[in-house]
Amino acid sequence: MGNVEILLATYNGENYLRAQLDSIFNQTYQDFSLSVRDDGSTDQTVQILNEYSSKYPGKIKILDDHLEHRGATLSFGYLIEHSTSEYIMLCDQDDVWLSKKIEITLERFNQLEKEYPRLPLMVFTDLKEVDENLNVIHESFINSQKLFPEIITSPVKVLALNVVAGCTMMINKTAKQFILPIPVPNIIHDQWIAANISHFGKITYLPVATLLYRQHNFNAVGSNRIGFKYFFNKLLKPSKQFKIYRGLISNLEFRVSFVSFFYYKIYFTIKRFTIKPIS
Repeated sequence: MGNVEILLATYNGENYLRAQLDSIFNQTYQDFSLSVRDDGSTDQTVQILNEYSSKYPGKIKILDDHLEHRGATLSFGYLIEHSTSEYIMLCDQDDVWLSKKIEITLERFNQLEKEYPRLPLMVFTDLKEVDENLNVIHESFINSQKLFPEIITSPVKVLALNVVAGCTMMINKTAKQFILPIPVPNIIHDQWIAANISHFGKITYLPVATLLYRQHNFNAVGSNRIGFKYFFNKLLKPSKQFKIYRGLISNLEFRVSFVSFFYYKIYFTIKRFTIKPIS
């Protein structure tokens, strides 16, 4: 198995899964393995996975914990727990990876680990938003969503504004002990991972799009137009938002000031609402 392990969580993904798998196996960097957990699909997802497992013998490992409908957060938690390689990448079922995604992310990661050889580390990148037919909507997810990657040095800021898309991240094996277990299913797993590594280790942002982030009617998490309607809809669901933030903050191994959290939450909300995205 390769020294890079790609973790793929699937659920009823037959429409786009082949395109994603093809993009993975067409990477310029080939020393990788693919570990998959399916969450109880009722379509052809599992059959497609078995098809590619036969096509690429020894490259795909399908994990089965005999549970269904755990959701993306706990699925990725399970996959991370059972990963064995030095470098770990998370993967969504409906995206398309650009051909040098692994290569350029690993190159930056190797530079980072030379500076911090014993710390939990993360490298994350930008991505391109595309429609269901892969037509580009925005060249930069970071710009269209009005995100600020420079905040990754501050855990409380990362908790207030999630700037890391899990499908762009690479972490090292050392990070596992700081992010596991992922405690509850309703938190956002990439935000949990980023906050913990920000506190205990180092994160760096690579300002290059490494994948096509497909937007369609069945996205578990998708992009949103950042404007009045977006923030108004958030205000209409205060209990849901409170449950997510409580799950994030109350389960951390380090202390976060709620005053600081709410300050930055309000600050980033106002800032994103008032600035114009970079075209």
